[in-house]
Amino acid sequence: MSPELPASALYSHPSLARLWKKVHLACSPFILRPTVRQLYSQPAPLLRSHLKTQPYHVVALGCAEGLKESLLLRKLPQPSHLTTADTSLAMARIAARKLPAKRKSAKKLDLTSPSSLSRVLQSHSNLPPPTRILTLFGVLPNLDPPPLLHRLAKTLRPCDLLLFSTNLAPGKNPRSGALRILPQYENPPTRRWLEATARRYRPRLPQGQLVFQISSDPRQPSLARIEARWISSRSTKIIFSSRRPTAPQVEIWIQASGLRRLKRWIDPRGEEGVWLVQSTIPPCSFPRDPKRKKR
Repeated sequence: MSPELPASALYSHPSLARLWKKVHLACSPFILRPTVRQLYSQPAPLLRSHLKTQPYHVVALGCAEGLKESLLLRKLPQPSHLTTADTSLAMARIAARKLPAKRKSAKKLDLTSPSSLSRVLQSHSNLPPPTRILTLFGVLPNLDPPPLLHRLAKTLRPCDLLLFSTNLAPGKNPRSGALRILPQYENPPTRRWLEATARRYRPRLPQGQLVFQISSDPRQPSLARIEARWISSRSTKIIFSSRRPTAPQVEIWIQASGLRRLKRWIDPRGEEGVWLVQSTIPPCSFPRDPKRKKR
């Protein structure tokens, strides 16, 4: 397996964060398609019925500038506390300024580091324990999802809720679904961002070229992965990867992580979905999804 840059390298300098934002504005289905944006406000009625008037905290993990979180929070009562956390502390601070809450804090976070994640989540230990809503929007495909979901499951308190999104491979066949959405990645803005990442990375990478391809995930061969590889005469380095699971594969991740799905929302093209989950043995009741069948 070719070595891979850490996901944090993609946003390790303000200039890279600015290039990522240009990619997001030019290529992201979230920006280009209203049906995808609607996914992020659709959980609000179910959350309101659960929260009622009780105070709650929001922990926005990997929040970037908080665009997706803002669609959710504008439909909910104002949280008593908000923590924004991102690889780019500058972006986390922008999100904290934008999003509503009575108390706010912004933190630097490396989602690939268990200790970094633990520090962010344990920072609420001196606060009273109402429900926490953890959001993880738009970053799961760039990481190794099962270990991250498992770590999050272990940190969830009894009444906590986790709301996460993931890009999907549309249809039933992961590889053919990934081929359909490859142009969302193989385009000039994304190429400029990833080539700049390769140039800034230390230790320096040898001269090479960026090549996009679809591969099988090394840990889950049935999972399609879109990769951008920096190929030189001496070596190959994976600069970027995005896992594109099918919806049933996401359900397997949830169950294997010790979580239970409360509800999910998937866009009409089947390219993106949002899942609401919590611990498998919660003492807090949650309104039953009327569309879920009884077993």
